[in-house]
Amino acid sequence: MRNIVAYAEEDLDTVETRLPGAVDSLVLSWLSYLHYPPDLPSLRTWAGERLADLFKAELFPRLFRGIWDPENSRRLFTALAANPRFRDARLLGFTEQKDTELEKQFAAITVRLAHDLHYIAFRGTDSSLVGWKEDFNMAFRHPVPSQEEAARYLTRAADHCPGRLLVGGHSKGGNLAVYAAAAAAPEIQARIDAVFSHDGPGFPDAFLQSEGFRTIRSKIRKTIPQSSVVGLLLSQQENYLVVRSSRLSLLQHDPFSWVIEGADFSYDKLDPLARYWDHTLDQWLLRLSDGERERFVEALYGVLSSLEITDFTEFRTGWQKNLPALMRAAANLDPDTRAFLFQVVRELISASLQTFPEMWHKGHPDL
Repeated sequence: MRNIVAYAEEDLDTVETRLPGAVDSLVLSWLSYLHYPPDLPSLRTWAGERLADLFKAELFPRLFRGIWDPENSRRLFTALAANPRFRDARLLGFTEQKDTELEKQFAAITVRLAHDLHYIAFRGTDSSLVGWKEDFNMAFRHPVPSQEEAARYLTRAADHCPGRLLVGGHSKGGNLAVYAAAAAAPEIQARIDAVFSHDGPGFPDAFLQSEGFRTIRSKIRKTIPQSSVVGLLLSQQENYLVVRSSRLSLLQHDPFSWVIEGADFSYDKLDPLARYWDHTLDQWLLRLSDGERERFVEALYGVLSSLEITDFTEFRTGWQKNLPALMRAAANLDPDTRAFLFQVVRELISASLQTFPEMWHKGHPDL
């Protein structure tokens, strides 16, 4: 089955011949995950660098270090550097920020596809502990620091990039794209052709009722895989299309597994299990106040922080030592916190057991 790598290798239409669509957005959003070295200062300016000029073997160890699926990422970047659709694009305005005190993990890059057409890509969650903490904070805090930073970045990019704008991202990056577009000034919103959220989580109800969101809602192009979990988190008022994936369950979040037919995704319907977990998590979150959600997240983060690791890659490579240490840290929690965590987990199990018969009783078409 064809994926974004095969698409970048085989589809040679120029942007002038065929305007960018949802598949192009997923490809371009992946560029935000790369680790561009600081000795390429032009990438951090609005002059930027031609994409094909970055195809240098000496850059590869830094570009693909610590990212998801470095082998496919290298293949994708190689194809982009050779493809007439992408090779002359310029990468500009790159920024990367990480702040453990603010609990913020943010990165973005702008791609100049033509003089009057730019794609603004927001990075999703990386492997850092603080990145995952910021994701969990979305369950009780709005906006989180990266959402505010995304809004500022879009404003700067619009000031430096004439013409039409496309905005997008994968995972948390999709959420940031929607937030930034909704928070943008009306004159910027008018220049946005589309906002792409690829399996990005949703938002609190208050945000979905805001004037900014209502203004850009019709421009949102959301795609989720068949067994989506991340893309169905929190409230949804964005219409979405379901993409076939070559993987199972949570692993479908991997964009290299999304199936492509021609120049578009191969679409299907949502798996019953995805609907089940969507209803389960919704019911679970409804049972918890914002204060309880925050306490739960802080307790989990405290346990992980006690290992003195900053990255989940460190946990995975040293799992023989880290797993027992994690269990000891959980056992050493104060009795009140430990009892609270078990209570919240019991609520999740209860919501899970309640959801299936409720959906069955309602005659859900997929069950």
